[in-house]
Parts: sequence; C-alpha cells; structure tokens
Amino acid sequence: MDELRTSEEWQKVCKITVLDPDGWDRGNYKYSWCEEKISREEFMNRVIPSTCMFNIEDFKVPWIDI
Repeated sequence: MDELRTSEEWQKVCKITVLDPDGWDRGNYKYSWCEEKISREEFMNRVIPSTCMFNIEDFKVPWIDI
C-alpha cells in the first residue's frame, strides 16, 4: 500500500510549490489540502492541472541534458 500524507506534506517531500491549486477541491480546500491523506500518485495527479513552481535540477533525468 502507498504511503499516505496530506498535500501540504507531499509538497515539501516532492519539492514542488503549488501556486494555483486547480487539482484540489476549492469548495473544501482546507480539508483537501491540509487534512485529506492521499498517495504520492494522487498528489502528482492533482499537481498536473495546477500551476506549480519547482527547481528543474530536482527533476533532472541522467540521460537528458537540460
């Protein structure tokens, strides 16, 4: 089973800053971001439609020269 954390916790672990959380429930944002425990996969699925900031160096793939 996947490890479950809040989105707030995943943001720190994944080194991603979510600026505009389009992938989260805005009607119940406090719960959706601060309380709901989700998997890393679910966090990344929510990140995809959201506006985020991250350091490209944290996501470098050894075989791709950026």
